[in-house]
Amino acid sequence: MPKGFIITKWTEDKGLVVQIKYPGTITVDLDDMMRIFYAHITGAGEAGDVFVRLEKARSNVSSHFTGMESENPYMINLMLELGEYPEIYGEKIIEEINQNIVNYLNQIEQNKQQAPELVEDLIKYLKDSLFLLERLENLSKEQKLAQIYSGEKTRAILQILQERARSKRELQGILEQRLDRLISNLDIVLDPFVKTDLIRQDWVEGSSDILLFLKSDFAIMRAPPEKLVDQAQKNNPDPQSAQKYLESVRKFFNNYEPNQEDNLKIASIMINPDIYDYIALFRDKPYPLKKIPKGPGESFDSISDLMRRLEENEIIKVIEDKSGMKWVFLLTDVIAEEFYPEYLIEKIRQDFVEGNLKKDIAIKHLDILENA
Repeated sequence: MPKGFIITKWTEDKGLVVQIKYPGTITVDLDDMMRIFYAHITGAGEAGDVFVRLEKARSNVSSHFTGMESENPYMINLMLELGEYPEIYGEKIIEEINQNIVNYLNQIEQNKQQAPELVEDLIKYLKDSLFLLERLENLSKEQKLAQIYSGEKTRAILQILQERARSKRELQGILEQRLDRLISNLDIVLDPFVKTDLIRQDWVEGSSDILLFLKSDFAIMRAPPEKLVDQAQKNNPDPQSAQKYLESVRKFFNNYEPNQEDNLKIASIMINPDIYDYIALFRDKPYPLKKIPKGPGESFDSISDLMRRLEENEIIKVIEDKSGMKWVFLLTDVIAEEFYPEYLIEKIRQDFVEGNLKKDIAIKHLDILENA
């Protein structure tokens, strides 16, 4: 479970200064903060992310730095338990949180008169972000698959294992080469693959390292919301809005072609528990805009922001009935569809024939696929 946030700023006169922390009770050790700062500025001092283990504070830290060349060099430190790693929450979510915090900090710098109110808004955002991260520990299987797709490292691992079985050592080497950086915690990165049962880890006689076999695959896509389409064909909630809805669905899917850019967009939406809860809600039936149920701690403004994001990404459609009431319909369902990787059977045969795969490994993988 994440401990909290510590935000520091580098100043020419005072050095590293703590700007904001949440919760207020979290302990700050400036020596530790300087250690993280030095990890960032080693080299060119550019913007980026580092992971640091602090033995004294008994914390792991996922830290984002805006860079020494930025107008305001901020360091955003997500403090984690000693055994925790940021990968368990997904690269995309952490990246999004950091960017939103930077946006808040820039607003505070640019609006000094409103700074107290903006700081309060930022602290509330930090509180909400911690709650969000806690919820990420309990994602559904579909969300975990979306998490794999949305992360650069996990998506690359999936692509590598779609080619053929690899030893952990091989996988790490190929991954580091493709991403052009060191991967120090491969087991943590592999965790969502294990939890979703996409891979099998096993030994083969004569092999000096554990092997990773892909046993199931998946695709991220949009699909027509079958239940709502069925209801609309029966003129629910009313004939006029039902026909408008059916026309909107037909128009969208007549032009829909899945692509990686769109898939990444919808995957990042699926792994956000707050947004995913509403998608799951709208799969069941349309809702009047003013009667959408609120989640714990949600305000009308926060729900409006979520609805706006879903509408902009063509996941929901707001339709007005003849009385003027606005209804929220699920325009496109976003799904992670698991499937049997039949394509691997021919790949295994071909790799074996060409001498790229040992017989024992080929037999083992075919056996795993047969029993998947």
